[in-house]
Amino acid sequence: MDMNTLKDKLKQFKLLYALNARVKCFQMKYGIASLTRRYDKRYRDAAILYDERSVITLFQEQHHQLQPKFSSKQPGELKVFWVGASEAQDESGFLQALNRLGQVTKFWNRDGGYGPLYEIQGLNWLQVREINDATLIKQVIGTHQQEGIDILIGQMWSHIYSEDVLLKVRALGIPVINIAMDDRLPSLWSSKIGQRMGTVGLGSGVDITLTTSPETCKWYATENMSAIFWPLASDEKLFAEKIDSDKDIDILFIGNRYGIRGKLVEYLFKHGISVTCYGSGWSNGYVNAQQNIALSKRAKIILGVGAVGHCSDIYTLKLRDFDALMTGALYITHRNPDLLELFKEGEHLECYTSPKELLVKLNYYLKHPEKCSKIGRKGRVLVENKHSWDYRLNTTFSQLGLLSESPPCN
Repeated sequence: MDMNTLKDKLKQFKLLYALNARVKCFQMKYGIASLTRRYDKRYRDAAILYDERSVITLFQEQHHQLQPKFSSKQPGELKVFWVGASEAQDESGFLQALNRLGQVTKFWNRDGGYGPLYEIQGLNWLQVREINDATLIKQVIGTHQQEGIDILIGQMWSHIYSEDVLLKVRALGIPVINIAMDDRLPSLWSSKIGQRMGTVGLGSGVDITLTTSPETCKWYATENMSAIFWPLASDEKLFAEKIDSDKDIDILFIGNRYGIRGKLVEYLFKHGISVTCYGSGWSNGYVNAQQNIALSKRAKIILGVGAVGHCSDIYTLKLRDFDALMTGALYITHRNPDLLELFKEGEHLECYTSPKELLVKLNYYLKHPEKCSKIGRKGRVLVENKHSWDYRLNTTFSQLGLLSESPPCN
């Protein structure tokens, strides 16, 4: 019996499922609290003073050592080798914007699929990693010899690729940038048979980490790794272009059914609020990137669940936060402090903490569509101007010295 089948069986026994959810939530909270205490102590004991500007300067110095003849490129000239993890996720705007910066070569696994191999029957994770490593360095060497590579950027973890293979990439004179999503999860800071997991396990193979969890910048600093806070973004050319004036979906949620999501939607339904749901586990099923975009443009309100797994009060930034706002719909999601550093509640989006608060707000905005539309428009304008993928990539690559042109004004 595989893990997914076991989960489906467990859901049939509500008491056991609820108990399992409580245990998982406790483990998550305990793990995060332990991580935070440990890294806070290490940070204080080492008398480290984290400074983003210093991190960026260090990257520039390391880049100069790797590529002493490199000069900043104009948008459209950069040669990028991209190591993706999810084609559907990456094709929802990020890759389109990356391609506008220059020539992008994608990594393909040994079997010809997008991104790495995650498991192979009969092989353990170390053996699978060796296959990913061999495939990656072969493609990097071939591309570098034929066309040249200015930068390798990807979404990589040490149980998928080794530090050694990225050191080989750097030995070719290619700096490595890693995007770390979900850095708040304890599993990405754990060890397995003496080897560190997550991005931190890639060590000196990464020149700089772009993390979506701001507090972990200090954690990386204690590991002698460079990191900067890097919120996600959206693509206005996909999500805000040709938006249908006829929005025929009152409330939309797109995402797999797991953790607290099913219980939340069921609560709303019992109290007279129907949410149109798409994704694995919902009756409407999975949708691809193109279907996601088309559906989102039809929504008056887009529901977000910013919580992690079975915990209703542990949050991470998600691509949905930015894509939903880009459509011009009213976006309502968990009251995530990281998100509220970027947007203002009641002006650009709406937030909730409890199912009851969510219910009250949904009822209110369904009865006041003009206020719903007003917040949606303001949210869209801010995302277009400050949180598009074009803006985010241009800004970051300009700061790092890879691009010479300042970010575009949308």
